[in-house]
Amino acid sequence: MFVRSAAPHGSADPDARRSRLVGLVRAGVMHVVVNEKLVSTRVRIASAAHVAALAVFAVGLFISWSNPEPTIEQMAGAYAAIIVGLVLYNVGQVFLRRYGPRSRHEAVLAKALKGLDRRYTLIAFASTKLPDYLMVGPGGVQVIVPRAHDGAISCRGGTWSRDAGAGLKRLSGLFGGTPFGDPSKDAEKGIAKVRQRLVQAGIDERSQPPVDGLIVFTNPAAKLRIDGCSYPAIGLKALRNGIRGGKGSRDRALDDRAAERVVQALTG
Repeated sequence: MFVRSAAPHGSADPDARRSRLVGLVRAGVMHVVVNEKLVSTRVRIASAAHVAALAVFAVGLFISWSNPEPTIEQMAGAYAAIIVGLVLYNVGQVFLRRYGPRSRHEAVLAKALKGLDRRYTLIAFASTKLPDYLMVGPGGVQVIVPRAHDGAISCRGGTWSRDAGAGLKRLSGLFGGTPFGDPSKDAEKGIAKVRQRLVQAGIDERSQPPVDGLIVFTNPAAKLRIDGCSYPAIGLKALRNGIRGGKGSRDRALDDRAAERVVQALTG
């Protein structure tokens, strides 16, 4: 189930009522669409994986403690239980790092974008086959790649690097933090997925709006040095201007009807 703001100012738009997007969320007058069903399902999977991991760990411990002089088969069973438990735990962590309440970015993005008008729609978790965050507006579609990391972060010639700090801070990032990865590759892959979805929805490549990538660092402690990056990389304070872009024909790539069609294609 998607959750979306209603048409502002009491509009009785019949197309909005017939839309598959239901419920209400509002950030100013900009629409925010969230696939809450997908999020809740993934969080339940993560919780189930963690519970299963604990159960398997308990089996391994029971085998170890109940046999002071275990046989080779018992030792193999205990180690196998530990390995399976670790796999299940990591599966749960993967889902929580993406869909968990502390990892989601739509609220902070919507707050930073407050003031945009109803022509803009922020889409979160449209599908497992699409990027997690998309913006549809007059200028087209933008794939938003958020990162919540802090520290010194640089992109030079398309290559990313990050100084995660030292000591306990570095260890906590290695074992419990979200991997930094390559934001530019994530943006590139996201753009390809959006274009593919639009084609599947009947919008051929010649009729598609511009699809761009935008890398956003949501942590105010991030210190950025950007030089020759493949995609724009900005902080939250610059996000609204980054979404609006410059003046010109690109601002009018989508009118209201075309934008709604794109939103439906991405969330249908």
